Amino acid sequence: MREVESIFEMQIEFDPSADFEAFLREAPAKWVVYLMSDADDRPVQLLCVKNLKYSLKRRLGGTEPTAGISRRVDYRQVVRHVRWRRVDSAFEADWIYFEVARQVFPQSYQGMVGFRPAWFLHVDPEAPFPRYSKTIDLSPRTGEFLGPIEDKHAAGKLIEMVEDAFDLCRYYNVLTESPRGRACAYKEMGKCPAPCDGSISIEQYRRLVDYSLRALIDPAEIVRQQTGRMQSAAAELRFELAAKIKSYIDALNQFGKGPFRYMSRLRDFAWLAFQHGPRPTRGDAKIFLITPGRIEPILCVCAEPVRPSEIMGAALIAADEQEEEPLDLIGVQRMGIVSQHLFSPKSTHGVFLRMQEIDEKSIAKAIRDLRKQNVSQEELEGEGVMKELQSL
Repeated sequence: MREVESIFEMQIEFDPSADFEAFLREAPAKWVVYLMSDADDRPVQLLCVKNLKYSLKRRLGGTEPTAGISRRVDYRQVVRHVRWRRVDSAFEADWIYFEVARQVFPQSYQGMVGFRPAWFLHVDPEAPFPRYSKTIDLSPRTGEFLGPIEDKHAAGKLIEMVEDAFDLCRYYNVLTESPRGRACAYKEMGKCPAPCDGSISIEQYRRLVDYSLRALIDPAEIVRQQTGRMQSAAAELRFELAAKIKSYIDALNQFGKGPFRYMSRLRDFAWLAFQHGPRPTRGDAKIFLITPGRIEPILCVCAEPVRPSEIMGAALIAADEQEEEPLDLIGVQRMGIVSQHLFSPKSTHGVFLRMQEIDEKSIAKAIRDLRKQNVSQEELEGEGVMKELQSL
């Protein structure tokens, strides 16, 4: 429990025979992640709630039927320790909840915390028979990972878009027979160069896959190149070719939009997350550094004045001090939390800035945008349960 205890900030002991109102006065009516454990410090229940005081009153007060909470547990007879940590945003709440859950319930947390995985594409242009695949497995391997993508369906759709835009092979089982395969109908339609039957060499096909990968990584550069070609064709009155290039440009422009708008190479997965702090109506903000497999709180900005240069300096120092580590399963799951919040409604998810693009102007704008997001400061009448894991 020592690692868990380091996450929690506060702890109180519960004695069912003692003054319950005095016990409640030690608990804030605030948003927390909290853990109840028994006399031997074994975990009983982990919760994320908007109102700790109300939650403890309901579960330990003995004034409401326990069947309304659990058919099996009389918490007053079991719980003896309560630990909690204040959180101030959905992002922070999800992150802290995950970090505690994976340690307290290591065998069951994966199927119960409810976070969507981060979807990526993987491709290795130098593979014997290269192809794009969608995956949530980011274990080290050759090639490139591109993501995050909003969901599994969008990842599959993106593969289809890449195949159409660059005339890649649609049938991997036929590709693996190269150069003695039998070409499919896409060759007849002029939509595949047919490496399967040797119309082009597999090495030429690898270069085509590599070109498509570069377009996914930086579609704007490819669009600029193709725009020049389109303008030259139009100037030469080759309007049919210009129209064809324009259609190609339109397809390329979709790569950085909608469910693909946050996509980059895995190695470039680095963000500053601006989330609400303890007093959001006064401008408080918490800032997190996000890198592959890691979430690190680096700064709490309290009200005015905000100095973007200090925020940028703290972020760059924190990023520079991080030691490179292999991406493990827990790190991949943290990236799932980040991906889920990246694609959540902008009115509530805070503000995310790519580390590669931060400057004083973008940081100042991020703070302003965060303050525009609506945050209710009214205390909940109910406990506001957001997540819950139980051991008994």
